[in-house]
Amino acid sequence: MEVLQNIIVYAILGAIQGFSEPIPISSSGHLVIFKNIFEHFGWNFPTTDITFEVLVNTGSLLAIMFYYRKDIARLFMSFFGYMFKAEKRDELLPDFRYCMLLIVATIPAAIGGVLFNDYIETAFSNVKLVGGTLLITAVFLMLIHKYGYKGKRTKKKLNLWDALRMGCFQLIALLPGISRSGSTITGGMLGGLEQKTARDFSFFMFMPVSLGAIILKIKDFVASPTLATLWLPYLIAFIVSGIVTYLALQLLFSFLNKRKMNYFSIYCFVMGLFALIVL
Repeated sequence: MEVLQNIIVYAILGAIQGFSEPIPISSSGHLVIFKNIFEHFGWNFPTTDITFEVLVNTGSLLAIMFYYRKDIARLFMSFFGYMFKAEKRDELLPDFRYCMLLIVATIPAAIGGVLFNDYIETAFSNVKLVGGTLLITAVFLMLIHKYGYKGKRTKKKLNLWDALRMGCFQLIALLPGISRSGSTITGGMLGGLEQKTARDFSFFMFMPVSLGAIILKIKDFVASPTLATLWLPYLIAFIVSGIVTYLALQLLFSFLNKRKMNYFSIYCFVMGLFALIVL
């Protein structure tokens, strides 16, 4: 019975992670909230710490990489082609420049993840903090809805300040409750980028930071005493998170195109108050 309960709970958490990773409502924050809700109903389970979050985050990462697989392959070839094929540098320069801006954009979160790792892990047990940060996410999303669509700059006009600004927003999003996609897209669109440019750059920024988090935590994950008993629930959560992420990514793009980000803002506001008042 306990095995079945774990499978159900972790599958639900995998679905929550998968849906809320691309959707700007904070996947990490929702893992904290729903863990707390389950415990209120007596559904106790061994762990949903940052190690588990990295596991389901890996499922989301693979789904996003699969969605952008053609762009990833082109950028990869262009980056190394620019360095080793001098005769093609003019042709490959735009993609090489894009890759360099991505590197710059990942630096703030990479440094913050190393320096504030212990504080971030502690934050994963603080549901009240998540409630407050969800309210901040609600503000970000309302700013997109009200002012974000004025930007007209395309990928070709992406610059160093865009990369640094979005990188700083991604640093803030290390806290559970601050949506990574919501904050970085806010940083891009309010800086004058068109929504497609901001959203694509946001998800390309996610890939190296997510991969770095996985590398930092892989040792702890492998050494986890719960891995031997929870491998099946973990595996199911991993698969579910990947499938749901892929579907949710397309849903987000649809809402961006229809300029309906205020729906997510209202949701984050309500969920934030729920976490602060009820939990």
